[in-house]
Amino acid sequence: MIRVLVADDENLVRKGIVNDTDWQLIGCEVIAEAANGEEGLEKALELKPDLIVSDIRMPKLDGLKMVEQVLEELPKIKVIFLTAYGDFAYAQQAIRLGACDYILKPFEDGELEAAIQRLIQQNILSQGSVRAEDLIPLKAPGEIENKYIRNAVEYIGQHYMEPGISIGQIADALALSEGYLSRLFKSETEYSINSYITRYRIRTAAKLLDDVQNKVYEVAELVGYQDITYFSTTFKKLTGFAPSQYQKT
Repeated sequence: MIRVLVADDENLVRKGIVNDTDWQLIGCEVIAEAANGEEGLEKALELKPDLIVSDIRMPKLDGLKMVEQVLEELPKIKVIFLTAYGDFAYAQQAIRLGACDYILKPFEDGELEAAIQRLIQQNILSQGSVRAEDLIPLKAPGEIENKYIRNAVEYIGQHYMEPGISIGQIADALALSEGYLSRLFKSETEYSINSYITRYRIRTAAKLLDDVQNKVYEVAELVGYQDITYFSTTFKKLTGFAPSQYQKT
């Protein structure tokens, strides 16, 4: 899991980022919040997150100065800046500091997740690998020791295209309680069952989109999505691109 620090002085905005972003789906966890730059600096140096998501204008110490000091001590930390100010000078300064992305608030659903995925992809692309399996990693049945979870993963592989697939359906098929299956599944795979299903569907969709003859709406239906807009938003969260953009690249 990618460990994330979120820094923003606006409490409602910060809580919205923490609570409304699907961190579990994209393989992240928020390890700390900060309400100003000084608090962000202190927590970053103490906890050493992998990624900082920070507002630029904050009291006591602004986001730019905070990140500058963090990177002096921890140069490998990745940074995504958020700001309500569309001043290109801020973007230029953020880029000089080593920011990986720059998002204007208010941002659309899926935009932050997509920015994080682009960071992950940059690392993958630098290694010369562009397979869907690398962009959206998941444990295969052969990598799972527990037989119940191995069977659950196999079941998902056989039924992921069914729009109504659910935890209850899988639990019934394995003769297990939903609660027990959910706890065991997450401990074995790092993801909830719903997140695993979503990642499996989108990874399969990415493979299908490698063939430019496949239409986006056809692929959405093939992997179990009836709402093309929801499919596109989810795809962007996990790959960093809308399906049509992904197919072009």
